Amino acid sequence: MTRILLVDGNPDDREWVHDRLKAAGHEVVCASDATTAVERIEKRSFDMVVTEWMLRDMSGLELAHYVRKHPNGRLTRVVMLSGRQEAGAVAQALDSGVDDYLTKPVREEELLARINSALRRPAAPSRENVLEAGPLRLDKLGHKVTVGVSEVVLAPVEFRLMAYFMENPGRVLARQTCWSRSGGAGGVSASGRWMSMSAG
Repeated sequence: MTRILLVDGNPDDREWVHDRLKAAGHEVVCASDATTAVERIEKRSFDMVVTEWMLRDMSGLELAHYVRKHPNGRLTRVVMLSGRQEAGAVAQALDSGVDDYLTKPVREEELLARINSALRRPAAPSRENVLEAGPLRLDKLGHKVTVGVSEVVLAPVEFRLMAYFMENPGRVLARQTCWSRSGGAGGVSASGRWMSMSAG
């Protein structure tokens, strides 16, 4: 049974998500704020942390960063479930290293599908800041891509997708998940079997 830490200051939202994750067979531990979440993480490890962005004592991004750095959280997936729907917020969260981002309100089917998808991905020790594949090198902190000694200029959306592809080598990635990782904006659209990108 997978163990999920659910962090949300809204009791109604927390109860709704808790009940659906529990019904799906997950062990769910709840926290209403980041301080309580940190106490939980100090005591035990979790397969996943599902957190709201807007917590009263720490942002969800700060909590995600803490999880990545803590010994008990190095193999933990982090999913953001937030009322912030603006494209910039989605992109910022994904760039910070969370595994997925869902906006409220979310349908039960999508919630469970995205949670299960994130859990199926190989758990890796904190996302490396530098990813390499042959001569290709991607620096997540420096936002820089090089092939050998030559720098490759990528748009922010392209950079996020490239990082996601390099974090999942040899895996078939769902179109909808790729669209989500792109931030769902920046001229990227997903329809049918294809993703497309337009400039301007």
